[in-house]
Amino acid sequence: MKQLVLVLFVTLAFFSCKKDEKPVLTGNDNLIGTWINPWYEDTLITYSKSYALVENEIGFTFNANNTMISRQNNSWCGTPPIVTADYTGTWNWNDSVVEISVGYWGGTSDFSWKVVTLNEQKLVVAVIKSAFHEGNK
Repeated sequence: MKQLVLVLFVTLAFFSCKKDEKPVLTGNDNLIGTWINPWYEDTLITYSKSYALVENEIGFTFNANNTMISRQNNSWCGTPPIVTADYTGTWNWNDSVVEISVGYWGGTSDFSWKVVTLNEQKLVVAVIKSAFHEGNK
């Protein structure tokens, strides 16, 4: 009986001391997720973190596998009421610059964002580059 209790105790001690494996942080882990409510001030755009994209409102979802969804205008017209659509794309992080390539209603677009602030609640970027290419959806 004592041996059984000892084996049980050692087994419990082993499993309770097992170190939890955590993912290695790469510096851009806070970017993963959904960002909505763009607020434009001078040359900066501030986004708020969200659990999901909002219907007919602009936003982005960055996935861990470097794919993304951009919810944006579904036509050239920007007069309310705005109707949005989801466009797929890719993103890459290089130092503090995010390179984005994503579709839009008229083709494809490429963006470069300089990340000014990034935490679990807020993303502030300065647009370095924005280029639109017609017809290559």
